[in-house]
Amino acid sequence: MRVAILSDVHGNAAALEAVLGDIAGCDAIWNLGDTVGYGPEPVRCMDLLAGVAPAVTLVGNHDLACIGLLDTSQFNLIARQATDWTADQLTASHRETLASYPQTAVVGDATLVHGSPRSPIWEYIISAAVATENMGAFATRLCFVGHTHVAAVANDPADSGRVRYQRLEAGARIDVARGRAILNPGSVGQPRDGDPRAAYLIFDVDEATVEMRRVAYPIERTQEAIASVGLPDVLGMRLALGR
Repeated sequence: MRVAILSDVHGNAAALEAVLGDIAGCDAIWNLGDTVGYGPEPVRCMDLLAGVAPAVTLVGNHDLACIGLLDTSQFNLIARQATDWTADQLTASHRETLASYPQTAVVGDATLVHGSPRSPIWEYIISAAVATENMGAFATRLCFVGHTHVAAVANDPADSGRVRYQRLEAGARIDVARGRAILNPGSVGQPRDGDPRAAYLIFDVDEATVEMRRVAYPIERTQEAIASVGLPDVLGMRLALGR
């Protein structure tokens, strides 16, 4: 069984379409949340994912903010502006769908969250220290997280209690047959690791491997859409930089 693991689509339909075109042969999709927010096509992204029926979809902090279920006081001004605009685009049906998504899920030997297992909505796992503190917060061997927009792995192959954290480059393949690991697929719609290509993971359950994938997409299409709907220009500029 091969599973495509996505996160942080953020209303970027061009990036999502490129990823969906690249995952042919996968048996399921696990979407770790923040399907909307920031990007210019939130409804299109939700409809695209509904069309392929992901096996699991979680809710992220921006998803909750866009339907009024999370206080945006911790968001910066641009994030709040994008949230307000996105909220106006969502139909009642889309709002109900986002509200129905869980914050966590367990599938086989994997725990799925948006932020971290101990704080599914807000916490960023960006270091070995934070990853180590989270190892006791999930019971499975593997945990898949998003939220940081940076593809990475924090693992302890020897189950020694010494966790190492490293970013994942395109094409990297991680053996997850032994020990425990927290893995982040990066962001489909707004990467922040210096690589502007859409990012996702393929988890081969039978082979116990995880592969890092990057897919180029027409960034200018999303930039034009951002400009046309009046979202802040910086949201388009950052896409070309992968920041």
